[in-house]
Amino acid sequence: MMGKAKTTMTPEHSEKRLKIFDHCADLFDKVGYYKMTMQMLADEAGMGKPTLYHYFPSKAAILFEMHQTHMELLTEDIEDTSHGCTDAASLLIRACTSTLRQIAEHPGYVRAFMDHYGDLQDEHRGQIRKLRDKYLKRIRKIITDGMSSGAFRDNDPDITVFTFLGICNWAYKWYPRMASECPPPEMAEKLCRVILDGLVAR
Repeated sequence: MMGKAKTTMTPEHSEKRLKIFDHCADLFDKVGYYKMTMQMLADEAGMGKPTLYHYFPSKAAILFEMHQTHMELLTEDIEDTSHGCTDAASLLIRACTSTLRQIAEHPGYVRAFMDHYGDLQDEHRGQIRKLRDKYLKRIRKIITDGMSSGAFRDNDPDITVFTFLGICNWAYKWYPRMASECPPPEMAEKLCRVILDGLVAR
């Protein structure tokens, strides 16, 4: 299952599913989630409908796996980069880099993730909410640890979390066209400096 970021799928199979994600996201943009059909997606992806069903049983399943894949990869990235690193600023920059990397590499399905959460089926929405909450709590811990250590000024941690996520996530609107000129690590450094350094000259 593609939603499980750690999987025994072959790279070719996983890459094909990501391409289907992107074709599906393009159709969401063109005709809307509810008007899109699996036949339309098969035509867009250049495959037969039976082949498409080999990868996904329904458009609801595709949308769910887009969300699940995105959140699990973000969470795994932040857990992986946390090992051996206690610098809160560096961890935030790495978390931002992870988001930007997905936006740069797969703008279509990240766009669908941002725009179509409300179209998830109820049971799917509940599962994704849990993944979102897990990730949010991890970001919040980085921020509160930074405040406790004196690396960050004391601020409302929840507002700080939402500000950070807003800066990172809104990049899906404008970053894809800039990604080739400013790769994710470089752009993440620039974005995070807005929070880490602030705007007021000292």
